[in-house]
Amino acid sequence: MFPDAVLPQRLEAMLDGIVAPPAPLDAIRSKMLFARSEQRQRARSLRVALVAASVIAVLACVAMPMRSVGLVQAIEARYRAALRALGGEAPPPAPAALVSHLISHDVTLTKAQSHVNFTIVPPVGLPPDVVAVRIVMANTGVYSRTWHTWTVGPPSVTFVCRRRNGNSFQLLADRFDPHEGSPPKYLFEAKDDAQTSGPLVLVRHEHFAWRNGDQVMSATESNALRASEIESIRAAMHGIALPRRNLHAPETPEKGKLYIVP
Repeated sequence: MFPDAVLPQRLEAMLDGIVAPPAPLDAIRSKMLFARSEQRQRARSLRVALVAASVIAVLACVAMPMRSVGLVQAIEARYRAALRALGGEAPPPAPAALVSHLISHDVTLTKAQSHVNFTIVPPVGLPPDVVAVRIVMANTGVYSRTWHTWTVGPPSVTFVCRRRNGNSFQLLADRFDPHEGSPPKYLFEAKDDAQTSGPLVLVRHEHFAWRNGDQVMSATESNALRASEIESIRAAMHGIALPRRNLHAPETPEKGKLYIVP
C-alpha cells in the first residue's frame, strides 16, 4: 500500500512505463479515403443513362466499375422497360465479355490522336471555372441492327472537365458515322439506388452534338453543365450543329453504341 500523497506519483510512473504501439494513422486515413472512394464509385456505378430516340443510337454507361457489370446490366433492363413505356427502343444488353474490354484509361492528347481514326478537335470555350481537364480513351461497343451482334469498335475520347465547385461534366468525341443516324435530342437518365426491381422513372436531359471535320462531339445538359454553356462551347469550336431526332422520329439507324464514360 502507498500513502495517499505518494499514490498519484506512483500511478503516473506506471503509466509512463507502458510502451504503447504507435497509432496506425496512415492505415486509418487510407481506410477513410477508400471508404469515401467506394461510396462515390458505388453512386456513379448505379447511374446508367440511355440515349433515346425512335431506336436507340447510343447507350452511355457512366463510370461503370468492371466488378459491377452484372448489377449494371440488371439495372439496364429496367431502363429499357421504362424507355419502351415512353415509346423508345434500345439494343439488347451487351455481353459481359464485351463490356469487360471497354476499359477506360487516361491518356495525353498526342497518345489519344495516335489511337483513334479521326482528327481530334479539343474543346474550347469551356466555362471559366473549369480547373482541370482529363482526357480518357476507351473502346466502344458497336451493335449492328443488320446482324444483331455486338462487337468491340474503335476507341472514343472523353474530355472530363472538373469545375471549381467539384462538379464535373463530359464531352465525348468520336468519329462521325452517317450509319448511326442523327443524334437524339434527349438523353433519359434515372438516378436510382442498388435495387434492381420495380419500374424506373426516367428524367429527360437535352442532348447536343456537333461536327468538326470527321469528329462528332456530344454533350448532355445536367446540373454540372447548362445547355447555354454547351452552345457556347460549340460556337467557340466553330462546330456544325447536327440535326437531332425526337423519341418518335421514323429514322432507324443501323448501329447502336455502348460507351464507358468516366
